Amino acid sequence: MVTGQSRRFVAQAALVARVYAGYKLMQTLGRLGIGLRDVTWKNHHRRSAEAVYGLATRLEGLPIKVCQFLGSRADILPDEYVEVLSRLQDKVPARPFATLLPHLRESLGRPLEKAFVRFDETPIAAASLAQVHRARLHDGREVAVKIQYPEIAKLVQDDIQNLGVLLRILARLEPNFDFRVLLNEVTKLVPLELDFLHEADNAERMAECLKDSSDVMVPRVVRELSSERVLVSEFAEGVRVTDVPALLAMGVDPRAIARRLSELFAEMILTHGFFHGDPHPGNILVQPGGKIVLLDFGLAKALPPDFREGIVRLTMSIMGGQSSDIAAAFRGLGFRTRDESDESLAVLGEAFLGFALRNGRAYADRDIISQFNDEVPRAMKANPLVEIPGDILLVGRVMGILSGVGKQLGSDVDPAALLMPFLASPPVVDVPPSA
Repeated sequence: MVTGQSRRFVAQAALVARVYAGYKLMQTLGRLGIGLRDVTWKNHHRRSAEAVYGLATRLEGLPIKVCQFLGSRADILPDEYVEVLSRLQDKVPARPFATLLPHLRESLGRPLEKAFVRFDETPIAAASLAQVHRARLHDGREVAVKIQYPEIAKLVQDDIQNLGVLLRILARLEPNFDFRVLLNEVTKLVPLELDFLHEADNAERMAECLKDSSDVMVPRVVRELSSERVLVSEFAEGVRVTDVPALLAMGVDPRAIARRLSELFAEMILTHGFFHGDPHPGNILVQPGGKIVLLDFGLAKALPPDFREGIVRLTMSIMGGQSSDIAAAFRGLGFRTRDESDESLAVLGEAFLGFALRNGRAYADRDIISQFNDEVPRAMKANPLVEIPGDILLVGRVMGILSGVGKQLGSDVDPAALLMPFLASPPVVDVPPSA
């Protein structure tokens, strides 16, 4: 693991420069009429993806979280990136248990044998901020023990600062692609993931929201053993949601899982106003019979009371296709542009949801992405966004991840048919369990 903010920055900047320069060179050759074979592009994608993977595993922390998101975007990224980076969704290199044991004892406030009758020192999963071990309580319950890496909070803060510098540089080089607004949201959300008691609250609230869904499981939290840095919860078996061969071997239709996931997240967002904000494939398991297990609620998010009404207005205006209505709905949600013209917001609405709703597309494909890669930057350059509500960013992130998962599952969901019942029904007022 690379430590020290300056050393991490140098490593990150060198990788960004290498990957960026490689693609710019290939684009320049294309503009000069020097055609490149598909295999050349594929090889470059794979080399770049392997370089990103290698750096993320050396740095740990925030780079792994970014790669987990990218590895779930099978709808828009080249296959080579998805194949390489998806390995980080649940197969991050783990730490030796001996390095975590003192911190685990301190968090538990008791010797390990007083808390567990059995504790497996080999982790069953490792992620960007923590790793998970299986254990058994004295009452016989099988549990998952999530242990936060001791120095991860400092590394995350360093990476956020480094990423801010790199994004400012990239914004100067590529003015049409300014991702600094995304960084602002990361700065607010990632620290919440470092508080496992906050995650425990989220898990219990989500379990209450979904208590009537017999085909969904939220593992129960063991409160008496959990703390800010250690989370103990019910152990859940299952296969990763995008493991299509394993789903088929269990007799589960992947398309049915894609449909149920779409319904589930529509219910979270539009009915309960509280949703899982990080549904990458490592956080969703499937059990025999098609039961869905949701894991990791560090990024669960409660939406403002008027957000649902704003989303309903936006969806209806996008379906209607009137630019002025779409722009007004976006402004009602808190979007602001440099001037008051409607074009950029109308184009954003088409990219956000319009094409999918009118064409019955279950997920984005590369033809759609290619179209909007031309239209969106042009519109944003003419009238750029200066304010984007963080809630929409996280909803958009979830939609993007689910789009990628849907493609891998062969989803046949019609978005309009899916959304209409939720848009037409009243929301449910959920009270957090701790209230």
